[in-house]
Amino acid sequence: MTACTRSAVSMLTDFFSSDDIEATARRTGFVKRASKITGKLFLALVTFGSWSDATTTLAPLAAKVTQLGAHLAVSPEAIHQRMHHGAVAFLQDMIRQALAKIPALEKVCDDGLFTCFTKVYLADSTGFALPDSVHDLFPGSGGSASKAGAKIQAVWDYKSSVFGHFALTPWNIPDQKYIDTVVA
Repeated sequence: MTACTRSAVSMLTDFFSSDDIEATARRTGFVKRASKITGKLFLALVTFGSWSDATTTLAPLAAKVTQLGAHLAVSPEAIHQRMHHGAVAFLQDMIRQALAKIPALEKVCDDGLFTCFTKVYLADSTGFALPDSVHDLFPGSGGSASKAGAKIQAVWDYKSSVFGHFALTPWNIPDQKYIDTVVA
């Protein structure tokens, strides 16, 4: 196992306990019985894997498993079989848990500045390319950009230091248009 990979897995288990990861994997239906692909292994694979490259195939991810686990061999087909609604629910719940751990941000404005408002929202998004095969679910922005892409839309409530909204949307929805959904 490379030092870089070991460091990545260590960071993951420093942030989430192994028991919490596995409990979430079972609760969400990602793990139903003993398997080589545990919740912890899958989370490490998709968090520190090659998913940022829209052309990633399952073969390099299967090869990455040997670096993450102690002498494990997993086929690309085995990873493909785990890509189901339980995997989505598991990853969504882990993201929710991660966001809940974000410490309250230090206020940077005078406390009196927003007293007449009940809430003050800060909205932002970040986009990323996805494999062309998911174009129907997540169309890209068009032009010469990727045919498929997604955005993470986040809205932070400044006064209460919590996320007021968090969503994964297709890349082709402009932020200016999406904010109407958030306000509604």
